[in-house]
Amino acid sequence: MKKLLATTAITVMAALPVMAQSNATAGTDMAPKASAGKASAGASAETAGKTFFASVPDAVMASDFIGKRVYATAEKTTDITAQSDMDDIGEVSDVVIGMRGDVEAVLIDVGGFLGIGEKTVAVNLDALQIVPNGDNADEYRLVMQGDKGALETAPAYDPAMDRMDHAAATTGSSMKAAGNDVADAAHSAAGWTKDKAAAAGAAVSGAASEAADWTKDKTAQAGSAMEKAGDDMSQAADHTKADMKSAADTPANPDGTPITDWTQITAQDLNGQPVYGPNDETIGKVSDVVTDAGQGVTKVIVNVGGFLGLGAKSVALTPDQMEVTKGEKGLSIHVAATQDELEQMPEYTG
Repeated sequence: MKKLLATTAITVMAALPVMAQSNATAGTDMAPKASAGKASAGASAETAGKTFFASVPDAVMASDFIGKRVYATAEKTTDITAQSDMDDIGEVSDVVIGMRGDVEAVLIDVGGFLGIGEKTVAVNLDALQIVPNGDNADEYRLVMQGDKGALETAPAYDPAMDRMDHAAATTGSSMKAAGNDVADAAHSAAGWTKDKAAAAGAAVSGAASEAADWTKDKTAQAGSAMEKAGDDMSQAADHTKADMKSAADTPANPDGTPITDWTQITAQDLNGQPVYGPNDETIGKVSDVVTDAGQGVTKVIVNVGGFLGLGAKSVALTPDQMEVTKGEKGLSIHVAATQDELEQMPEYTG
């Protein structure tokens, strides 16, 4: 999933790091890291109050940033160096920029093979570190704390939900503004009518006053009705968003055919599949499968809990602890235990 938003040379300023200037000599550690979410102080001073630039120091081109490989390490963020033990977890495919110009997230493609089966995860820019990868200042790595399994179990980024939120907010605001404009215009018209009626004489002043008051009341009611309609549309959009999230947690084959003969199931069928609890909620993900000499499944390893690899726990389940169904969309795996109960099981260490 490649959406290279920068086919021309675009410089990412507020979102990208200072490229650490190395004062180290040969044989020493690399220069200090910089958080990918921190703007360059030098670049900010250089560009503040300007419209056009001949150059932007300490910055990274978006066209270079997109497509960059991302690595994960179990080390603390402050301890990461180029020599840290790292896993290649994915590739930057895009950058999400808010309506005010702030970088909201970095999109990373993870999982899959040769582009098949991969998904896109939105990661907070502050979670990424830029680590120098050699003596050349242009050589660097994007590194985050965690592991590949955490990214693969993270929710997939859905740009359609962003557009729905924006559309609902815009529609609600427009409807409220329109209601206010109608009320203001009607109030002005009522005042003008009342003034003209008074100037015409006592004979028509009473009727004009009543007409003005009636007009004001009715237009105020119309404005309130339009404002309520805007609120109703915003609530409807929120309900739609909640329904979409609920649908995402629904198993692929709630009415699929149960599989009781485990000789029909391979490790490849199970790896990466979500695991659902008693209430059809996602409580874990298959991370590994243990087979016997005949390739029969003896244990299914499930990752439960944690976020981005922090606090995650692997537990081993046997086939008789799982119910597997097969439908048009593939396999669905259910267990009778809750997530809390799985987290209380002994940790699987292989």
